[in-house]
Amino acid sequence: MKKRRNTQKQELVLEILANASHTMSAETILEAMPIKINKTTIYRILERFTESGKVHFVTGDDGRAYYALCKQCSSEHDLHNHIHFQCKYCNQIACLPYTINVPELENYEVQETQFLLIGKCKECI
Repeated sequence: MKKRRNTQKQELVLEILANASHTMSAETILEAMPIKINKTTIYRILERFTESGKVHFVTGDDGRAYYALCKQCSSEHDLHNHIHFQCKYCNQIACLPYTINVPELENYEVQETQFLLIGKCKECI
């Protein structure tokens, strides 16, 4: 397997996610980039980070993927089983520190989980 080196663009994506208070879409990450970068490059970086366990994502009610840095995950994790909350008013999606126990299902192999609650956040109440 080819070893990939850290590029300035990858480091900037990690920095943007590390400083974010909520999940971010690829488009929002692109807007926050201090250098010119192609949207396809952002998606490739996010895909690589997701595969390596540095980043996880949840699909919002708009069908977009929203990314967050894995702060309490190791690269050994199999599932992201914590809850995400999307506000219907400000549209921000937050990772919440509550986990869901994923049952083992006979004759099924769970490879991904996404738990999204939708409502009104504390800022919009």
